[in-house]
Amino acid sequence: MPVLEVAKLSYNKLKKIDRNRAVVLATLSPIEVHGPHLPLGQDLMEAEALGKATAIQAAKKRPDWNFLLLPPVPVAADALPKYGSLPFPAPLVTDVAYYLLHPFALMGFKRLAIASFHGGPRHFLALEEAADRLTDAEKGVAAISMFSAAIGRMAEGKLFFDAVKNDRECTITLEEMREDHHAGFVETAIGLHLWPELVDAGWEELPSLVSRKVDANANVNDTYLYGYEGRSSATEKIKRGLAVADNIVRAIKHFQTNTYHGHPGKASARQGKKLFAAITKMSVELLDEFIERGAATDVHSPLWTAHKVFANRPLNRVVDEFIGYGE
Repeated sequence: MPVLEVAKLSYNKLKKIDRNRAVVLATLSPIEVHGPHLPLGQDLMEAEALGKATAIQAAKKRPDWNFLLLPPVPVAADALPKYGSLPFPAPLVTDVAYYLLHPFALMGFKRLAIASFHGGPRHFLALEEAADRLTDAEKGVAAISMFSAAIGRMAEGKLFFDAVKNDRECTITLEEMREDHHAGFVETAIGLHLWPELVDAGWEELPSLVSRKVDANANVNDTYLYGYEGRSSATEKIKRGLAVADNIVRAIKHFQTNTYHGHPGKASARQGKKLFAAITKMSVELLDEFIERGAATDVHSPLWTAHKVFANRPLNRVVDEFIGYGE
């Protein structure tokens, strides 16, 4: 079986694996409040499930490769500042991701991947930073933050919308999908599909909650969790950057009094199955390209160009105080 759990491997079995035909996958996602209805480990379990499903499908395409899965680690930045959430500083997240995979680089493994399912910008940028540090072109070592790269490919929220738009149970619009950031339609539907016994009763009655309605006629997409269709001029990029910054500030204020952002009441297990299949398919395609092209793969999120701003320690302290982590 080419999909292997590292924790269950012996020394002898690990040494027999062809390091030039193997992907080592680390998973980092938070323990975090997800509305009043979803489990605290929603992101961690989603990341683990997606990583495993991706590895299984990728192994079918490449049966001569091995896919090594490390145990999931509940270390993440930008967790909701709520009772039950466990937030970590972004630099620590980078270090944990780096040191989880660096020993495998030293062992000679050439393809290293990080899985997550958490949209906190400082979190996925921290994982991108770790992947950037792990990549060593001279030694042929390439690393990727899978969630970050996926964000860049989920153009305008249409990946998820296209997966369910023709389903008889679908009542969500594309604009509402672009508003659905946390414990809303997407995550509630996936939860109902993968672990329905962990979704608390009453989710159907939860009202839609968003910090601002998405305007279908707006010419600027400020949703940083999705990539963008087509190329943009320098002026458009500046406008988008300012809009994204405003979006992040509004999200912070929203979560000071709310525990979800989106439309959980529109979810269903049937739609969750289709959503999970769509993100798995895209992840398999992404991983296949990464295996083939290594460091030449486009591995960054749309926010990577500003990653040094997000990693600024004095600024992070101010943001943490504003969010409420210092309390």
